[in-house]
Amino acid sequence: MQPLRENKTLITEILSAEPEFILQHVQQAKIVNQREYNNLHVAGHPPETIIINLLDKVMNKGTAKCLDFVTLLQQPNITDTYPRMKEVFNNNLTAPSDPYTTSSTDTTGQAVGMSSEVCQYRMTSLPRGHCLIINNVNFNEMKERQGSDKDADVLKDVFQWLGFEVTVLLDQTAVQARKELKRFGDETHGDAFVCCVLSHGDKGVIYGTDNEPISINDLFSPFKGTNCSTLIGKPKAFFIQACRGKDTQARVQLEADTNPGHQIYIPADADFLFAMATVEDYYSFRDPTRGSWFIQTLCKQLKQGCPRGDDILTILTQVNRVVSQKDDRYKAAGEYKQAKQMPEPKYTLTKRLVFTVPTQ
Repeated sequence: MQPLRENKTLITEILSAEPEFILQHVQQAKIVNQREYNNLHVAGHPPETIIINLLDKVMNKGTAKCLDFVTLLQQPNITDTYPRMKEVFNNNLTAPSDPYTTSSTDTTGQAVGMSSEVCQYRMTSLPRGHCLIINNVNFNEMKERQGSDKDADVLKDVFQWLGFEVTVLLDQTAVQARKELKRFGDETHGDAFVCCVLSHGDKGVIYGTDNEPISINDLFSPFKGTNCSTLIGKPKAFFIQACRGKDTQARVQLEADTNPGHQIYIPADADFLFAMATVEDYYSFRDPTRGSWFIQTLCKQLKQGCPRGDDILTILTQVNRVVSQKDDRYKAAGEYKQAKQMPEPKYTLTKRLVFTVPTQ
């Protein structure tokens, strides 16, 4: 507690640059509860006042919470956001060392310990970033995708709630879709980018309304680090509701029982997330009146998990569980059979991706 008091002025100056960011993390770390968080996060209060009140609150909670707070301040995602925090550590504000923890240094010069948490992407800009929804319903030759508007509506509602600036594009040809993706790649971005594609698809492609294929690579290429500098090091999430083949999945029985002064280089394909409605070669299912299994479940889990601070991989694992328990009946060779669906996330994320809900 004494080191916090001795460094209170410096800590206040540093954390006042991004008060919302540190408040979110002390609440997620359970250093303060939800009621205390709400009392601290008062609209109109100067940043310095918010941080002073936070420090007073932590110090009044006793030694254990103070040590938790000091440990939090040394986590990589905190020091990435507040680089001057090293000045505090140089003033001997450190948490007790753990004799059972070993650490090493990665290529960025950042300490990595066995007990250290994975960094978390910054998610404080307002708006959080762009969310592009491509909703293809009516095709030249393929069947109308009835129920897709339900998916587009719920995606729009959820990502607006999460603080994104949402754009919905209806019935895009392959040429139009590629043009719009490039246009968004050329935009100035916030802390993240989200793209939702609702369309017919097949192995490795989704279709424009002119029945022309768009490769998955065409979807994300405009946002790679070599093409979009304002999204380097930031998460780029793609949620794709489309078939990836023509097979149906059968049921099987489950038996019960940053280092200053150094240039950091990252791969151009880093920080992507692709959440597919189904694994390759198989159909995905959509209810004409209620929307698709995948998108409706995804949005429900985002609404439940984001306020808790769940990261996107935790949420998508829950989506996998819920969707995998659904059944659809189809007719083959004159008899009805039961079919399943298994979503598939793939990612090159390098940090935890948490879609924090903006405070109102």
